[in-house]
Amino acid sequence: MVRLLLVLAACQTPQTGPVSPGSGQSHVDTNDTDDTDDTDGTDDTAQGDDTGTQVEGVYVALDELRLLRRLSLDLRGTLPTLDEYATASADPESIDETARAWLDTDAFSERLVQLWGERLGTQVDEFDAHHYDYLLDDTQEYAFERAVGQEPLRLMAHVATNDLPWTDVVTADYTVANELLVDIWDLEGYPEGGSGWHPVTYPDERPLIGVLATNGLWWRYPTTTFNQNRLRVATLSRLMLCEDLLSRPVSFDDSDSLLEAEDTSAMVRSVPSCLSCHATIEPLAASLYGFWWAEAANHLEMQRYHPEREIMGPMQLEVELAYYGTPMTDLRDLGPLVAQDPRFLRCPAEHMGAALLRRELDFDDHKTVEDWASSFASSEYRLKELIAAIVASDEYRAGGLVEGAEEDELADRALTHRMLTAQQLASATEELTGFRWEYEGFPLMDNDEIGYRVLAGGVDGDALQLTQQDPGVTWALVVERLAQAVSYETVTAELVEKTRPPVLFDQITLDMVPGDEAFTAQLQALHLRLLGIPLDETRQEALEALWTAVLDQPDVGPPDAWAALLQVLLRDPDFVTY
Repeated sequence: MVRLLLVLAACQTPQTGPVSPGSGQSHVDTNDTDDTDDTDGTDDTAQGDDTGTQVEGVYVALDELRLLRRLSLDLRGTLPTLDEYATASADPESIDETARAWLDTDAFSERLVQLWGERLGTQVDEFDAHHYDYLLDDTQEYAFERAVGQEPLRLMAHVATNDLPWTDVVTADYTVANELLVDIWDLEGYPEGGSGWHPVTYPDERPLIGVLATNGLWWRYPTTTFNQNRLRVATLSRLMLCEDLLSRPVSFDDSDSLLEAEDTSAMVRSVPSCLSCHATIEPLAASLYGFWWAEAANHLEMQRYHPEREIMGPMQLEVELAYYGTPMTDLRDLGPLVAQDPRFLRCPAEHMGAALLRRELDFDDHKTVEDWASSFASSEYRLKELIAAIVASDEYRAGGLVEGAEEDELADRALTHRMLTAQQLASATEELTGFRWEYEGFPLMDNDEIGYRVLAGGVDGDALQLTQQDPGVTWALVVERLAQAVSYETVTAELVEKTRPPVLFDQITLDMVPGDEAFTAQLQALHLRLLGIPLDETRQEALEALWTAVLDQPDVGPPDAWAALLQVLLRDPDFVTY
């Protein structure tokens, strides 16, 4: 069914007329012979099987070009170059070395921000403090929201890309910030004349415990007078320890009395059905009162740590500070205690495994996660080594299933073809063409107030915290509009107005037609670059027929034909999956 929906979304009958953004033009099916709904569980792609060699178990491995494409999209958020494809084709064993080199690039750091952003949920479109509180104009709203939400993510990426031990995430004596955060929060230590994200420190007296002391984390997860930091403790446990306290079984026998009680704090410390969680939650919640705001939604309250309020926690919650039974003096003890917790050191294996396999892990994945965690530990907790272990796994590299494998429970969970996320679609097309789809300063694939992030299957960090795994109507519409905009702008810039050096259309001029050697070479390069699949004769004839059919319509020219052809490739099932 997934395969059929992808085909229906990408291959439709085109309307006539010139190509323009938002014209509603759809596309022909350029591969009719392969557009059948696979019902045998093998989930083949439009170009036939994506797969190469069979590996032990239920999986058939991706061929070298599609594997390179998957690694590039996951580790860089962009597609391989033609030279990288050529190297992989000539020497498949070089792929691991190439992928390893990508872990040392700036693109990998950006990709980590995206991956951890899906897990932490801090890249929301609104906080209780707003850009105008800091006298920023509306053109800076998006930059403000993303800078705040990315602070903890950038710190985690900084630790990973600099090969620092993962324990630094919760023990670092610094945070990271860009120019905007330095300016609005008066942060210290930013390099003079610098730009981008750099280590800095807060000017207040907050504990030096890495991510756990960042405004970006606690702005996203505020508290109330009634909740008293309890939800923050549950969030800390879920994000840092992979233990969801809210999923623990609860007896409902005491629900009515709890709702009617005048002093719920006393009840959660005495009722047995509450104590299973709250014996852990209360002592930790009491340690977070330096981040408790006396006046909600006051940006001056929110940006500062309040050491004078630390004493309020033990007094109001009537507990001694503790971390899962280990006594704490104050919040400064929290980071080292988390760093020593085996759950914290195992949790990245679970988070990164789910992010890269594009599915949530469960109890049946326990041994696999433990193997990854062992690799992580043997590297002294360097995240690059963990990611290298995950992308080397059979499931990660699977492009299909062996015959009859749909009966295997593991195969039933695995996604051998994965949808590009909204962020991957945006970063891949921008890197290819230079086109950034935005409106009034808002990138439309990374925003929901006026953009399409959730509609394209992304995570907003609030209502939705899991990426979409199957195509849907809104996803298909966003892909269509993105393909139209990218195609029109790219053809205009590279072939018509020539405002930038050609990247995609670097072998043709507008007077070339099917049959010309350069025309064929351009088709081959486009197909390989975008899909990671060499162009065969049947597909070449179909694309040439499409180009000619568009050109035969009234009031159109070669730019429209090339734009239509590029739209077809950008909406192809083999482009929007990997």
